[in-house]
This record gives sequence, C-alpha cells and structure tokens, in this order.
Amino acid sequence: MEYCPDAPYIREAEWCGMPSPDPVYCPICGFPCEYIYEDKDGEACGCDRCVRSRDAFDWQEENRDE
Repeated sequence: MEYCPDAPYIREAEWCGMPSPDPVYCPICGFPCEYIYEDKDGEACGCDRCVRSRDAFDWQEENRDE
C-alpha cells in the first residue's frame, strides 16, 4: 500500500488542536456567551450570563399576593 500523507490542515489540527470558533455575543447584554435563551416565539430574551434560573416554588413563595 502506498503512503498517502495527510493534508497540511489535518496535520496542524493533530498537532495544535482545532482552532477556537469566534465568540458569540448575546443580543441583549452584549457579552460573549455559550447559550442564548429564546421565548416561546423564538425571540432572543437573554443568555447564560444575563438570565437567572430559579426554583419555581421559591419564586411563587416570594411573589404571592398577600
């Protein structure tokens, strides 16, 4: 079997790893993020930096009408 060398970009990926993709910025806060959250209509409403997650029961307890 003949030797077939890898393409230069394959050798570079083996030695250096894959290049990092360009960062994605949140359309709401403008910071780099990994996740963008959407509402039920598919519109962006925040990212993993500017949206908090809370337990529903705790939220309900704090926001009850007295």
